[in-house]
Amino acid sequence: MKKYRMLLFLGALLLLMGCSRTEETVLQTEDSELTEAYELEKADSLDYAAIVKIDEKNQAITYKNVASGRNYTLSYNGATSMKNRFDEEIVVGQLREGDMVQVTFLKNKKLARKVLLDKTCNIIEEIDDFSINRAASTMMIAGQQYELSKSLAVLSEKEEVGLMDINDADMLRAHVVDHTVHSLVIDKGHGYIRLVNDEYFIGGFIEVGQDIIKPVTEGMLLAVPEGTYKVLITNKGYGGEKEVTVERNKETQIDVGDLKGEIVKMGKILFLITPDDAKLSIDGKEVDYSKPVELEYGIHQIVLKADGYATLTKYIKVGQELANIEITMEAGESTSSSEEGASEGQNTGNSSVSSNSPVSPSLSKYSVYIDAPKGAELYLDGSYVGVVPASFTKESGNHTITLRKDGYQTRSYSIQIDDEEKDVTYSFSDLIVSGK
Repeated sequence: MKKYRMLLFLGALLLLMGCSRTEETVLQTEDSELTEAYELEKADSLDYAAIVKIDEKNQAITYKNVASGRNYTLSYNGATSMKNRFDEEIVVGQLREGDMVQVTFLKNKKLARKVLLDKTCNIIEEIDDFSINRAASTMMIAGQQYELSKSLAVLSEKEEVGLMDINDADMLRAHVVDHTVHSLVIDKGHGYIRLVNDEYFIGGFIEVGQDIIKPVTEGMLLAVPEGTYKVLITNKGYGGEKEVTVERNKETQIDVGDLKGEIVKMGKILFLITPDDAKLSIDGKEVDYSKPVELEYGIHQIVLKADGYATLTKYIKVGQELANIEITMEAGESTSSSEEGASEGQNTGNSSVSSNSPVSPSLSKYSVYIDAPKGAELYLDGSYVGVVPASFTKESGNHTITLRKDGYQTRSYSIQIDDEEKDVTYSFSDLIVSGK
């Protein structure tokens, strides 16, 4: 019995000595790398979020919680572990706004301990083919439909903006998890083009780059992706081309008064159309295309109709003396003059076919009212409407509202107008003074 008690006493003594050494080790390594590693495991909060803003100067990152949609800011330091989706250590400069992360942090200190990029997140870059259904909270990207998260983060130039701030002219980056878009980043925004001395060209067409063709209307203001473009403007065979650079959120004026010219140039187009009994109208007039069709240089609207085929509306650009344009219509109902369904064939020379379609005239008796910001110029899809408060005839679908006022930053909003039989009203935020 005495021997047994002695063994118990020795065991207890050894246990106390072991605990004492452990306590002593922690105290001795205070302020050392081991202490930092020890503190790292003491983080009390774990979150799944989108990065909204990275402030390297103040060593802070703002996050948007996916579950609640709430924004919060955490600081970071040299002991904060940051890893990419391959578990490789990275620095803060390798993170981007919009990234989906798991963040571990000390809630009371508002200090991030670990920032790990989500391995399951699919990042879709350089999106310029998209449409957003705000009512259904869905988005089409290159023909594929995605859900929009209830806590969606929309980011532009390191700031959070609204879904309506996305313009059709923008280039986006989407961060998708389980077919749900959690963040959208406007990587390439838009600016504006305004024509000066354009009286002669009203009723003609303007082409910006290869993707934008619009009828020229009085006082128009076009939203255009930022970048450098060749801009062609024509009317009745007269016109010319200028190169312009469009900057984000800025207005670029183009004086086209010197482009009228003195000689009307003409070109001949040989149309090769399938089916061969299709009826072709150019600029509203039916033409015989069994022989080359003579057209003035510039942009023209064509409409193709045939029984059993989808009606096709396109633009063509005439830019040389002789060219061929081959078009194959697709089978379908020929009910809408704005429906598109051509597979484009070879185009010879400078003549081309564009997929832009005009907006069909509206027969609606209902109106859309814009009542703020008061005093701003209102543009609908680039065409001048009036000074706010103002209204225009209701036409269901997606439209771009642009608001402009001297001394203030021009803003554009994408709105989705329903087809219900009622008037609708929109109020937008005050414009920001230029330079702020």
